[in-house]
Amino acid sequence: MVYVDTSALVPAFIREPKSAAILAWIESSGERLAISEWSVTEFASAAAIKVRTGQVTAPLAKRAWTRFLDFAEKHCLIAVPNRAEFRRAADLAGDPSRNLRAGDAIHLAIAEALQAKGVLTFDGGMSESVKALGLNAVTI
Repeated sequence: MVYVDTSALVPAFIREPKSAAILAWIESSGERLAISEWSVTEFASAAAIKVRTGQVTAPLAKRAWTRFLDFAEKHCLIAVPNRAEFRRAADLAGDPSRNLRAGDAIHLAIAEALQAKGVLTFDGGMSESVKALGLNAVTI
């Protein structure tokens, strides 16, 4: 199972430079995909930011949101973070030697708890944190 970070989810549904790469990977990888309820929240936020900054129209963002939810329900394990995962995320985010924001820390804690064999992310800092935790950073 591969945990997919929001930085890789958004371009699968809203055109960005890496959209073709993520779509090709999803179609060809054969991997079971995992996301979390936090991913759903972050996707909604990212789509709204793209509307506010004029990168996409509101109708396009709405279509992307609907397609994302449909895809997630049909093709992904959607993890619901529990107290232990939030505590692990707090430990990760609170460690000054790590360069982790809270959102990235919860993604990593969930990926660990799921025993994901890898984390797919387009965020360079997140990729380094994935490797530092001994997880496989999936690259495309």
